[in-house]
Amino acid sequence: RFCPFGPSLFEVAVMAQPAPATAAASIRVARLAAHLAGALAPAPAPAGQRHGRPGLAAWCTAGTAAAAASTAGAAAREGEDAAAGADWPIVVMLESPAEDAVPPDAVEGTFLAHELQVCWATGAADETHATAVAMVTVKKKITANLLDRHPALKLVAVAFTGYDHVDLEACRQRGIAVANVPDYSTDGTAELCFGLIFSLLRHIPLAHQHVRAGKWTWPPGSELAGKALGMIGTGHIGLRVAEIGKAFKCSKLLGYDIERNAKFLQLGGEYVLSLASLFLHADILIVGVALTEETRGLVSHKLMKLLRPDSIIINCARGAIIDQDAMTKLLQEGRFRAGLDVYEVEPLPADHPLRTIPESHLVTVPHLAYKCQESLRRRSDETLANILAFLSESPQNIVS
Repeated sequence: RFCPFGPSLFEVAVMAQPAPATAAASIRVARLAAHLAGALAPAPAPAGQRHGRPGLAAWCTAGTAAAAASTAGAAAREGEDAAAGADWPIVVMLESPAEDAVPPDAVEGTFLAHELQVCWATGAADETHATAVAMVTVKKKITANLLDRHPALKLVAVAFTGYDHVDLEACRQRGIAVANVPDYSTDGTAELCFGLIFSLLRHIPLAHQHVRAGKWTWPPGSELAGKALGMIGTGHIGLRVAEIGKAFKCSKLLGYDIERNAKFLQLGGEYVLSLASLFLHADILIVGVALTEETRGLVSHKLMKLLRPDSIIINCARGAIIDQDAMTKLLQEGRFRAGLDVYEVEPLPADHPLRTIPESHLVTVPHLAYKCQESLRRRSDETLANILAFLSESPQNIVS
């Protein structure tokens, strides 16, 4: 300690570490603590000590020796770890499963703690990892060509709910399983749906600009209470939206799905017989289905023509579920209002006509429904769990 009343170097170093978000992060802090405790432990009182404190020269000598011993020990341990980990399964990371919510070294540390080697992809066109058994992707495409450059691959672990960017047929032909992470962002996605709803009902983006421009007087908006809420899909997200809608006193909870969810019915939800009925009777529509060949273009030009000028459609699922060209044209005509988090092509091209539609009729955000600290950490943990389960011959969340 430099001051009898202050923290030690050990305490400062440990306190400087970010709060451990995962078990692996806790392990790293514990290792740092042990390392520093050994390096900074005081030696027996050397000559020159005064008033129970070592002299500066003695401290430097003792500190240098302890640091050298600690460095040698750390190097030996690293050598042992490298030898022990040489046979560990290799996981190729195309992207971090937690994006920027968890630092890459923390993600890697978590995998290493479970005896998995991590190899970060460089993105080179001819990059090959001949012995990798698993590959992690978030949104990057998995193509036949990429699979061919990883001949030992057994699992594609998609750190995302949607997996339409994975060539499933190519994976099947090569005997490669595909796993996803369902439901990790249900709350975040449902919450954003209501953020977009309120942005349109109360014209929040325009009102914000109004105040920034030094203005004040503002026309009335609309309440959510009393509106009929329609869910295209009553799975996890549709059900969560219905629960929140009920809390906001929506007059009706309407749903359309090929499978009936008993929990939706218990909430007081009603199923309609056709999508057309949903578009005719709901004031606000939420797209809550996965993108498949069957749902691509599900929300068609003909269906959207059934909407009224005060109708709202919210899409936080997948852009291609809606006929985007038809939607753009109808929004330009003021036929209804929309809140969008997803688009047919992402990023949305800079010159796309959706960018020119007035905020009174369209509120857009850049695919962020899933981007919450909590959900991204859950996603990273579940991706690792999917890989461990697969390697343990007890696979989970397999979609192909």
